[in-house]
Amino acid sequence: MKKSEHLFIGVIAFLAYTYFLSLIVRIPTDASIFGFVSVLFGSVLPDFLEPATNWMHRGLGHSKRALKFVTSIFGITAIIGLISFLISTFSIFYIISCFFLGYVAHLLADATTKAGLPD
Repeated sequence: MKKSEHLFIGVIAFLAYTYFLSLIVRIPTDASIFGFVSVLFGSVLPDFLEPATNWMHRGLGHSKRALKFVTSIFGITAIIGLISFLISTFSIFYIISCFFLGYVAHLLADATTKAGLPD
C-alpha cells in the first residue's frame, strides 16, 4: 500500500477511536492534536523500519506476531489512558495508544493485500 493510503486509514481509525472515547470521557484539544500526530507517525512507521525494496519486504515488523503484540500494547495503553482521563485532564497514555492504533491500522491494511502478513 502507498503511504497516503496508510495515512488515510490511520486518520479514519483515529477519528473513530477518539469519537467513541469522547462518549465516555472529555478529551482535551491538545491531547487530540498530539494523538493525531502520533497516529500519523504510527501509520507509516512500519514502512520506515522495513522499506519496500521488493514485494517480500515484510519481515518481523509486518508479521502476524507483530500485529498480536502491537494490538495488545494498544489495548493496554487505551485502558490506562481511559482511566487516567477519569483522574486528570491530560493523558500521555492516550497519545501512546494513538501511536499503536496507527501501527495496528497499518498492519491490518497490509493484511488485506495479496502479500498479506507473514507468520
